[in-house]
Amino acid sequence: MDGDRAISILADPDQWARCSHNATALLAEGGVGLVWDILDPAAAATPVRASGDGPAGLAFDRWGRAYRSRPTGGRVEVLDVATQPCGAAAQPGDPAARSRGAASHHPGALRTPRGLAIDGAQRLYIAESCGGAVHVVDLWAGRLLRRVPVRSAAHRARRPLDAAAVCGGAVVLLADPPGLVLLQGRRGPLKGPAVVRPPGAEGLLPLRVAASGSRVHLLWSAPGSPRAVLARADGSGVVAVAAASDLDLTADGTLVVACGPGRPFRRFGPDGASWTETEPLHAPGHDGGALAVAPDGRIAFTTADGLGWTAGSATRYTQQGSVVSYRLDSGSYRTRWGRLFVDACIPPGTDVRVSFLSSDEDEVPDPLPRTPAGRGQRAIRHPELTPPLPSLARLARLPDPAALFRRPTGREWPWAQIAPDDDYETYEAPVTAPPGRYLWIVLTLGGTARLTPRVRALRVEHPGHRLAAQLPGSWSRDEADADFLQRFLAPAEGILHELDGRAALRTLLLDPTATPQEALGWLAGLVGVVLDRRWTVEARRALVAQAYDLFRIRGTLSCLERILRIYLPVPVGIVENWRLRGLGGAVLGTAPGGPPAPAIGGAAVSAGALGHFTVGGQLPGKDGYSAAAHRFTVLIAAPLDGDRLDVVRSIVATHRPAHTLVDICPLGSGMRIGRSLHLDLTSVVGPGAAWGPAVLGHVLVGGDGVVGVPSAAARVGDTSIAGAVRVG
Repeated sequence: MDGDRAISILADPDQWARCSHNATALLAEGGVGLVWDILDPAAAATPVRASGDGPAGLAFDRWGRAYRSRPTGGRVEVLDVATQPCGAAAQPGDPAARSRGAASHHPGALRTPRGLAIDGAQRLYIAESCGGAVHVVDLWAGRLLRRVPVRSAAHRARRPLDAAAVCGGAVVLLADPPGLVLLQGRRGPLKGPAVVRPPGAEGLLPLRVAASGSRVHLLWSAPGSPRAVLARADGSGVVAVAAASDLDLTADGTLVVACGPGRPFRRFGPDGASWTETEPLHAPGHDGGALAVAPDGRIAFTTADGLGWTAGSATRYTQQGSVVSYRLDSGSYRTRWGRLFVDACIPPGTDVRVSFLSSDEDEVPDPLPRTPAGRGQRAIRHPELTPPLPSLARLARLPDPAALFRRPTGREWPWAQIAPDDDYETYEAPVTAPPGRYLWIVLTLGGTARLTPRVRALRVEHPGHRLAAQLPGSWSRDEADADFLQRFLAPAEGILHELDGRAALRTLLLDPTATPQEALGWLAGLVGVVLDRRWTVEARRALVAQAYDLFRIRGTLSCLERILRIYLPVPVGIVENWRLRGLGGAVLGTAPGGPPAPAIGGAAVSAGALGHFTVGGQLPGKDGYSAAAHRFTVLIAAPLDGDRLDVVRSIVATHRPAHTLVDICPLGSGMRIGRSLHLDLTSVVGPGAAWGPAVLGHVLVGGDGVVGVPSAAARVGDTSIAGAVRVG
């Protein structure tokens, strides 16, 4: 068989930009597809009611609740998206909303609230535009923490227009003059990033702000003008979007822009210092107000009745397009090229076909002029180094394009597998062109108004197979016969070549991180492990990789904890019940104000009784050994649904010591003090406060002692015991 063959690749976005495009677009994730146009929103049958609030705010907390500002009503509404239908708003002042930790305000209590932001500590920042201040609300406690006046150096109140969450706080956009300040809980306002006017924003003012990590983005616009410019705070990354009204950023850095009532949302993916536009999204019923990215990645927006969500792509594709590659060089004249491999996503009703041109001529007398992509065009690095495009005369005599064959075995690389969440598959076609050093590839894309094929990468091998040289020379003396023989033997030779490649790299089958998913169960059997298919592929690979270490400590709590951490990438703790002996017992003493409780010496045992009080919290006559020995609790700091909880139970039942009893305690998003949180065992809570117990009747409430646990922002003496302070 032949040795390793060279591969020419066309996959980088810069490579696709150097090609000549006809009704095709560059994709933000890389590759090409058919060009698209934004659907005309005027064709909608139902008119959209615009909101009279103007620029407003929308933000989500960690529990999935949406907070919407009503500037003209002077309030902030709370929408519980998980339990209420879209448009059902919790009315301000609703006790049920307060019990859920919502920030409620009576109508008219705020002076034109506009921008909203919620930081990682679940603090809600409300930009009170006409009040010249920012309200900071603690959503855990459901109460106002502080009201921060925003002033200039001349002690003049400034108007906060919008807010965006950043690490541990929020950045607030101010007007009169334009600027940014930082608020961090109880700190601030601090000086924020400098605002630089971007090119093309003459006569515009910053009206909206969005943040992603440490980068702050501004929307520059003017009331009543369709002009709008989006840019970073330092003036870089400029993109002009007509009639833009609000913006936000997704987790992967995609910029989402609202463009007025009822119009689709436009999206721009980061491309270095610039942006590449991707397909817009339908926003049915958008009232021209705010948009926000929900914690689950969906894009929400305000409507006249409440809250709405984007609904698919708002594009119409052209139905035919083509891409002509630049010249690929094999390095040797009279090269007979091999097979072409195409990574593409071809939905039903669409098609991708391919044609080839080859040549041994070093010069191209009449090259095809390069036509940029219709969408997503990007700047080319060193355009003078781009190889020439094919001859116009030869391109006019291009043969009919050939169809692609989908490979049932996936990638052509040995043991390479396509990820389950990857929509792209590998297609194959033989290079049907005469021998030549240079090769051009022409892709013809066909689609529908709603669907387009996508091509991510091309790979072509050279030289092709040499099986014809093993046959009698008379069979390939004629050029037409040699071409037919080359194509006839290509499928069989491709299978043999790939089998040779797999045999040469068969050691990969013994590597848990590289072996194909289909062979993972076989590899686990070699080390005596039976895999559960309910586990993720990454967790199964990690379990096989650590199998020998886990067998060495099998039957111990350390082994069980490691296996649970492999399956659940969250903190897992195991507490043996015997370590909790003596916790939770009553304080030994006589009466309030009496002598102090005596020290427990060596005579006191955990299961014994002294008077009417028990030491260790056990009832008199209860056997401490039977309550604590050979029992332990698994604490999992994450919420568990039905399937994951079943898998955890299966793991615990299989790998626990056989003589033990186990309790599984999912902690959800927090810990319950007394049941799951034990100091020095499962958690350490800061330095000791050295507070003594308070006794009713001997400690003055509001003076030196506190009864119960006060809520955040509660002040002793100003809050009733029946309100924010709990007794006991």
